[in-house]
Amino acid sequence: MTPIIMLDRLVEHLQAITENFEMQSNVTGITKAPQVIAGYLPEKKPVQKQDVPDFPYVIVRYLQEEDDNDGATASVKIIVGTYSQDAQDGWRDPLNILTRIKQDLLARPVFGESFRVEKPIKTELPEEQPFPEWWGAITLQVIMPQMEEEGGFL
Repeated sequence: MTPIIMLDRLVEHLQAITENFEMQSNVTGITKAPQVIAGYLPEKKPVQKQDVPDFPYVIVRYLQEEDDNDGATASVKIIVGTYSQDAQDGWRDPLNILTRIKQDLLARPVFGESFRVEKPIKTELPEEQPFPEWWGAITLQVIMPQMEEEGGFL
């Protein structure tokens, strides 16, 4: 199994977790569930030209991978972005999504039949926020199947 397959399976898993959320978007009057994507958001466009509003979103990003004698472990960052004009409570939206994702991954750590989330899971909500956009992230470790050595040692 490759890191790309793992990211695609995690995206599918997170889509199922977030599909019933109705969040404010950055387009006036439109609410929607977060778009869940692997890698990076598409090119930023002016609000008037956005086919799908940028916000809210969940990005699943590969950070690094380590292989040792015990197996393969990938570091993954899940970034959540929301939009709210509420300067007092806007921070609650990304934290709510992050908490629900974390609770689900702790309750059901196996996803895509071959991948397992391991503790620790680190959640962050940076002190500086680009109002009216709000963001936070979870960094987690995912155990991945590892290739076994073929042939014998001479």
